[in-house]
Amino acid sequence: MTVLRLVGKHLPTQTEIVVKRIVYWGIIGVATLSAVSNMGIDFTGVLLAGGIFGIVIGFATQSIVANLISGLFLHIDRPVKVGDPIEVVDMNVAGVVVETTAFSTRLRRFDGVFIRIPNEKFFTSQLRNFSTHVARRVEVTVGIAYKEDATTTIQLIKEMVDKDPKVFVEPAPSIIVWELADSSVNINIRIWVASQEWFPVRLEIMQQLKELLDNSGIEIPFPHQTIWFGESKEGTKDTLSIAVKEVQTENEMKTAITTTKKTKGDVSTIRNYKEATESSSDDSDVF
Repeated sequence: MTVLRLVGKHLPTQTEIVVKRIVYWGIIGVATLSAVSNMGIDFTGVLLAGGIFGIVIGFATQSIVANLISGLFLHIDRPVKVGDPIEVVDMNVAGVVVETTAFSTRLRRFDGVFIRIPNEKFFTSQLRNFSTHVARRVEVTVGIAYKEDATTTIQLIKEMVDKDPKVFVEPAPSIIVWELADSSVNINIRIWVASQEWFPVRLEIMQQLKELLDNSGIEIPFPHQTIWFGESKEGTKDTLSIAVKEVQTENEMKTAITTTKKTKGDVSTIRNYKEATESSSDDSDVF
């Protein structure tokens, strides 16, 4: 019982009660069998039947026992505690720990939905605890146009970050050119904040970055592509793009494209919309 009291100090009240009851009735059962055996009563057949029955019950309740034992190990190991924001990586579930019972762990997802996870799966899964350490790193990447001065942009961002009282001085903020992407020069910002301030600070940084770049006239580019149509078999340039510019409505554009394909790029044949309609009447099944 002394061992049980020592272990019970590390367990929640509900789990401690369950463990004490199991140990209590286990001791009662062993003592009863020992007393009856000492009276000379043969329990060989009963024990054999009990053994078979125990095997059946063991298979039927193996998940329950596994959850109970996993719950005990969770309370001893203590990877999480009530109120911790965590992520169960193997199950792709994230939320706040609400309760850990003898058989399951309950989470409240960030969208307010409650989830019950059996302790066996919870104990064997990879867990990420977002509040164990006092500080967390906020990482944001922003892209600027190639024509912009990266050094000036970094200096402006550094001044903005230094003014924020929630950002730690140590470790020092890191602002560097991270990548030369297809359409932008990507600048990476890494700052450290208190764990409980991580989410609001990240939102503030994103908003402040947008306002800073807009007010400073620094362009945030978007991906774009230049399409080249090549040359036709006769060696002349494809004039599809020129032809399309000379029509206005969607129907006229379809007619222009059909005519251009038929005439192999002769723009003069579609300058007049009436001529384009007549010349493409035979190809109406193209679209």
